Amino acid sequence: MTEHQSNARIFNEAIIESVRATRFANQVSRMRGMYFFRSRAEAEARIGDPAWPGYFQAENLLELELQARGATTTVDANWITFAPVGADGRIRTDDVNWIARYWAGDPYNESPVWELLANGVALILDTEVRRRCCDYVKTVFPHSDPPILMARLASEAGTRGGLITPFLLREDDEHVRLGYIWSDAEFHDPEVIAKIAAHPDAGLLRRLMNENREWQRPDFRPWGRVYQVGVQQLDSVAIPSVHDARQTSVPSDR
Repeated sequence: MTEHQSNARIFNEAIIESVRATRFANQVSRMRGMYFFRSRAEAEARIGDPAWPGYFQAENLLELELQARGATTTVDANWITFAPVGADGRIRTDDVNWIARYWAGDPYNESPVWELLANGVALILDTEVRRRCCDYVKTVFPHSDPPILMARLASEAGTRGGLITPFLLREDDEHVRLGYIWSDAEFHDPEVIAKIAAHPDAGLLRRLMNENREWQRPDFRPWGRVYQVGVQQLDSVAIPSVHDARQTSVPSDR
């Protein structure tokens, strides 16, 4: 959505979020949380499913250790997959009962696709994948070897040094800028420094820092975007109660 500025999808998520905030504030927001399958089997079941994007392939599956902050939310993704949309790709706002049923955790049909929404941190457990990602990032930022290696060692030592966080900054009444923050505060923490120093690859980091007395932190500005702010009136959207939503039957053709 960021790269292609898919306004229809952003519009849809805004409607779904409006229902959540109004009736299901205890559920994890789709616009803030991360999405997970609960098991490898559930993820593999989506491979080859024409209703799901083509990047759901076996080689793209990763096992993650979720460190959730607060309660998680489990909902049936089928409600989103088969959402009623118009020719412009936008969901109808005259009947959002199905959105309430989604947030209530109701199954869409007899074959639910459960997805877990959570806030927190998810760690990639496959060390080889982490190292391949590190190698790739170094090709994108060739002058940032020391901080990139430092971030990998920090993560493998159980710290958050080098964490990258997106943020939105309003530039004026009509424009918002998307940017990224590189977190390096932990690299100045003696306890974190000691953990990194005990890593098996700490010798390589010392050598890189000795060979590169001056180095650059990764520059994320090319990935930034400026968006023109639009106005969407949600007052006309009838937000149903949970009881009212459950009076709506599931479409018979799904």
